[in-house]
Amino acid sequence: MADKTGIKDVPVIIIGGGACGLTLSIFLSNYGVPHVLFERHETTSYLPKAHYINQRTMEIYRQHGISDDIYKEASPQQNMCQMLWQSSLGGNGRFDKKVIASLECFGGYEGSEMHTTYKTQSPTLPCNLPLIRTEPILRRIAQERNPGNILFGHAVTEIHDDGQKVLVTVVGPSGSTTRYRSDYAVGADGGKTVGPHIGAVMEGTTRLEDKVSVHFRADLSEHWDDRTLICHFINPEGGTITYSGALVVTGPSWGRRSEEWSIHFGHRIDDPERFNEDNLVPRLRALLKMPDLQPEILHISHWIQERVLASKYQQGRLFLAGDAAHRHPPTTGLGLNTAVTDASNLAWKLAFVYRGWASPKILDTYESERRPVGRRNCDWAAFTSDNRKVLNAAIGLVPGELEANQKRFERLFEDSESGRAARAQVQRIIDSQAIEFSASDLELGYRYEHGLTLSDCSPPPETDPLGQRYTPTTRPGHRLPHVWLKSQGRTLSTHDLVGRKGKLCLITDEYGRDWISAVETLKGSLDIDSVQIEVDNGTTSSGYKDIDGSWQSVCGIENGGAILTRPDNFVVWRSIKPSGQCGKELVDAVRAILGTRRH
Repeated sequence: MADKTGIKDVPVIIIGGGACGLTLSIFLSNYGVPHVLFERHETTSYLPKAHYINQRTMEIYRQHGISDDIYKEASPQQNMCQMLWQSSLGGNGRFDKKVIASLECFGGYEGSEMHTTYKTQSPTLPCNLPLIRTEPILRRIAQERNPGNILFGHAVTEIHDDGQKVLVTVVGPSGSTTRYRSDYAVGADGGKTVGPHIGAVMEGTTRLEDKVSVHFRADLSEHWDDRTLICHFINPEGGTITYSGALVVTGPSWGRRSEEWSIHFGHRIDDPERFNEDNLVPRLRALLKMPDLQPEILHISHWIQERVLASKYQQGRLFLAGDAAHRHPPTTGLGLNTAVTDASNLAWKLAFVYRGWASPKILDTYESERRPVGRRNCDWAAFTSDNRKVLNAAIGLVPGELEANQKRFERLFEDSESGRAARAQVQRIIDSQAIEFSASDLELGYRYEHGLTLSDCSPPPETDPLGQRYTPTTRPGHRLPHVWLKSQGRTLSTHDLVGRKGKLCLITDEYGRDWISAVETLKGSLDIDSVQIEVDNGTTSSGYKDIDGSWQSVCGIENGGAILTRPDNFVVWRSIKPSGQCGKELVDAVRAILGTRRH
């Protein structure tokens, strides 16, 4: 609603309508926070990037009623469970169509140990869906849940935070100017507006590598392994893996039936050839060894690979999220996924402040929680990208040395003990790239040590230095472990206990009656639920049953203990033992966490 000056008031403004901004909008709508989103472009992204959506992101999308729409369009698990390193797709030469190595990835083959682990640790599996297909889904849902307030073709030209409100000037498609006033604004536009305004500096390495991506349409069905998500090419002519390129299934059908593909070529920053687009189709034909291929080029994009982190994520009433806060190499697929977890963290805090359930000071924990995660993910993406150099060295290919490279391939594929040893060694080294393609602990095991949690002084679980093994724990600051429960004939996850409306949830058992009483006391001043998960097969009012004892193995509390979870399914507080003060410990904890005077 506009006041007499024509300024429109709204509690929250989102600047940027990419995946991060649209996701944040959906979460705020679910939490009942009025807001408006501005995106300067008329449409969603036309680039087939950010295709891997990991387990944690799909958990969050499941919580907020988005995952089913994503899964309907995404690649089935059986079409994204394998990475290949191959010499070419076609050709009849000695070294053509050679599979050099393969690697199980992203949830793995049906029935494998990896697949079982992925299904055990989360209610969701990851999926593959490029941004050109994901963003329209997010835009539609955002518009359905916040009609008339998802404004594409609207550019933010001015921002002013006076300490009390944020004033934003917006230019619409017709050139008309409108001013908006909000309590808070979030920059999710890649760092174009809010970042420079608050003086956030992108720290790190800005020019790692020049990439050229070609999105094209072609029939490759006779040459593609149905299980493969990405094929990395290695051949004598191409030299390094980076220069030869990687081919990605892009949909809208999947596996060998995919109509569209994306190939990513790498160049040195100073290589003049990187701008020679006329050479891309001949290069593609030569790489695939398919001289008669007639690809329909849909889009060519140039981009610089970098590893940068904003020097700050917030200032006053302004926040950064997504690419505005962190940009990293595409390895491990952490860009989009880190952006979604940014949105998940910030949305519920904005909602609690808007509803008056918490002090605005809780918003200060956004940076203290999310920036360390952003740094870790930037570092990990760079680490896994650097490891590809080891893969190149394993084969010994050198760009431009065709004769020497051919001799190396001859040794690699010769039918001898030496050849078999060489191939086994290459596979062993390529197996080390599991740090990129099955990094479960990076996806699920990140934690908040400094922020909106109350420590119980327990040590964190030992982490896997290679990021493969996720260890579930209810220690404050960690993601609530997923376990399947039964209630009134329904099967549900522990992650379903919080729901999508933005509330706290107290988890105890049939011996935690004092905690349940404390929750009833708190309900007058905020939205909080309580759940009792039975430990002795008794009968509780809630009737939640631990199906196979999994909850008992991960809950980390004694009978009568309690765990308090946030709306983003992170543990904020726990009492390992039963209450000794008729539940007062919980009341005091909530007061400390939310910064409120009384409950």
